[in-house]
Amino acid sequence: MKCFIVDTLIGVFAFDETGNILNFIDFNSNNQKIIEFYESIDLGLIEKEYEHFLLELKNSGFDEFIFDNKELKEVTSEKLEYRTFLEPHSLEFKNFRLNLEDQLKKVGLSISHDELLEKYKKINEELIKKRVSQASGQSDIIIIQIIETLDILKKSISLFSTRLREWYGLHFPELTDKIIEDNIQVAYLVTILGERKNYTVENINKNFEFGENLVKRLVIKASESMGANFELKLVQDYANQILSLDSYRNELETYLDDLMDKSAPNLNAIVGNLIGAKLIAKAGSLKKLAYMPASRIQLLGAEKALYRFLRSGEKRPKHGLIFQWRQIRSSKPWIRGKISRVIAGKVGIASKVDYFGGDFIGDVLAKQIEEKIKEINVKYPKPPKKKIEPTRPIKKGKRKRKTRYQQ
Repeated sequence: MKCFIVDTLIGVFAFDETGNILNFIDFNSNNQKIIEFYESIDLGLIEKEYEHFLLELKNSGFDEFIFDNKELKEVTSEKLEYRTFLEPHSLEFKNFRLNLEDQLKKVGLSISHDELLEKYKKINEELIKKRVSQASGQSDIIIIQIIETLDILKKSISLFSTRLREWYGLHFPELTDKIIEDNIQVAYLVTILGERKNYTVENINKNFEFGENLVKRLVIKASESMGANFELKLVQDYANQILSLDSYRNELETYLDDLMDKSAPNLNAIVGNLIGAKLIAKAGSLKKLAYMPASRIQLLGAEKALYRFLRSGEKRPKHGLIFQWRQIRSSKPWIRGKISRVIAGKVGIASKVDYFGGDFIGDVLAKQIEEKIKEINVKYPKPPKKKIEPTRPIKKGKRKRKTRYQQ
């Protein structure tokens, strides 16, 4: 049997296909109770009263629960594993909400239309104020803004540097094609030295800390270069803008490091400020990361690969953003998934301790990770043997007769 679950500012109601109210939660005009109920939905949590409310319905034989509130439907399905369906345009819900006053009278609650509107206004104002005050006071919101700005800056610097290599390469192609790979180093060379004639041993040693072999190579290539000669002032100004962006990037990273050390010291101690900030940004907040299971943390950032696996059966992803952590990236391919699980578990613990204001245990967690990685390396020194699946015999079927158009 199926029943409809509708949430209102008066309470949560369950009714059957004929419109008969089966069960309800009365908020008793308690605004704080209403706010807490909707806050728990935002956090993906289930209140005990609501859980008992649904359990009574299930014990009465109802096994399909239909909602018009998407968030309430999802949290019910995820936390209680009930069969849930979303039907926001269902006539049953429209009729119930349009005739709410009459429906309330059926359960002995008398409230006028004007009183309903007034309550709706007050509750919404309280919810908005609370969300705004929480958002403005949370440092993880600032962390998210900084990490997203850093991503934009890095992409911009990379794009600008590609253009600089092409532009300056007209004058000194050997430098941009073969000798110096670091984009920021190229920008410094363009800004400080500029023309090829300035690539002397004295000038290079004065402004840069290059090895002797690299200095000699730069001098030789500059003297033998077949690049064109033209006015380089615009190119040097362009390179200087790249250096300015890179300087701002460094400032943001320093600020982010301090912020992460204050807001999420345990997470920062395990995976560092950049990866820790990316995990917070991907989760949406430190609070959401703290409530996440380790299995989901492990695949944060690999959603597209996971959907591909679910849709087409391609190889299942073993890690997401945490792959950027040096201990995973530099490890043997066949143990990366195992190390990822370890890191995800410790990240889950660290984020919980950081969010709920616990003591610093980052050093302990980091040591446990190190020991576990050593165990994994000892236990799996060689890659596992690939399983050979038995081939299925091809069934002999009747040969299709070719038509004259196929011949």
